[in-house]
Amino acid sequence: MSSDGSIPGPRRGGPANRPAGASFQWWMLSNVAVGAATGSFLTLLVPPFVTEVTGAPWRVGIVFAVLSLAAAVGPAVGAFVDRTGRHRVVYTTSIAAMAAAYALLAIDAAVAWYSPLFGIVLGAAWAAQGTIGPAFIVGAARDREVTAGRLTVFNLAYPAGVLAGALLVAATLSVGMPAGSVFVVCAIVLGLFAVLAWLTTAEVAAPLAHRRSGAAEAVPPDPAGAARPGGAAGTGGLGAAFTAFLVVVFVSSLGSNGLVSQLANLMPAVYGFTDVATSLLVGLAGLLNIATLLVAGRVMARTTSLGVFTAGTLVRGLGACAMALIGLATSPVLILAALAMLITYQGIPVPRLAAPDVAARLATGSATRANGFYFAASAIGSTVGCIAAGIAAGGGYQAVLWIAGAAGIVAAGLAVGWLGPVARRRGAGFRSTRAGTPRG
Repeated sequence: MSSDGSIPGPRRGGPANRPAGASFQWWMLSNVAVGAATGSFLTLLVPPFVTEVTGAPWRVGIVFAVLSLAAAVGPAVGAFVDRTGRHRVVYTTSIAAMAAAYALLAIDAAVAWYSPLFGIVLGAAWAAQGTIGPAFIVGAARDREVTAGRLTVFNLAYPAGVLAGALLVAATLSVGMPAGSVFVVCAIVLGLFAVLAWLTTAEVAAPLAHRRSGAAEAVPPDPAGAARPGGAAGTGGLGAAFTAFLVVVFVSSLGSNGLVSQLANLMPAVYGFTDVATSLLVGLAGLLNIATLLVAGRVMARTTSLGVFTAGTLVRGLGACAMALIGLATSPVLILAALAMLITYQGIPVPRLAAPDVAARLATGSATRANGFYFAASAIGSTVGCIAAGIAAGGGYQAVLWIAGAAGIVAAGLAVGWLGPVARRRGAGFRSTRAGTPRG
């Protein structure tokens, strides 16, 4: 095992230009907890619980809106940990706070009452983890291939957590465990992951902890020979390139999260899928996400994170447009509708994989703050998208598809026509390499 807690891997390209580094590091298992907490426990347990105790299904939408708004604290989290050097403490606390959020639900279940404090705690904790976790990688990795590999493994841990969390929920419910007890089990499991996070993040947090907002942040060199700007922390504004990136993230998140929030309703209403078929499609999409992330990670190691981010944004937009067009048919062809949905879902994790590196390269501050702004833009876009989709659904679910499709195409157009050119003019090291040879 290397000094940073990773499992050593072979060098590629020779020692002269390919520093050794492993993709897997033990602390990345903490992202399994996040997948379970936000991808399974939240989706499978919270909506029926809130509906049961409040008697108002629309209150579920409020829960998700509150959660998304709370997740907009990313920039504040980034500024705090950069100023204090408490990256490890705050990262561990974020996982522990997720455990505390489900403990709050267990208390609510005991008195048959729901408190919005759950959404606030879980949203803020998710933002903190999503801000600091990727910064451990992009703020300290030494080489594009190492960075791509570690971001890939870190992102793969999320769907693994979704699967593990779903199995845990199914197991507890199958034995007739009451809601309060299930929430206790969730809290205990997440608490164990918080302990794991504390035990495994000392080495990866050290490089970030030694930097302060007033000092220059050492930024990994680009293997193509281009310096990676944005390493020096500063207060000179967001900059045109980083602003363009945040706008693309906001618009894209608005469309995709609005679509996902109504997917369980629109698939039966627009295309005629059963609830079981919709669930199976979502499960299949998740399995395909694993393969998609592996391919995207390899491509990012050979090309650029900006190119992968743009490609994922384009796929997401085209898939949503295809879903909207297929929905216009009097009798939609189910296989085409399913294919369009699966394509759309493959465009969701790819930008998320590349975004931390893009943010760190374009920002004028530290990698931690850059990811805080990225997470906030995504969270605010999600809030607006979910509200817009909820309003649009009142006039028919086809309108939700058009909002998602339009937002997806606008985001893709902005990525290609605005973000790409301004980022390359900035000279942020977005140059492709293959076999160690620079390419423009």
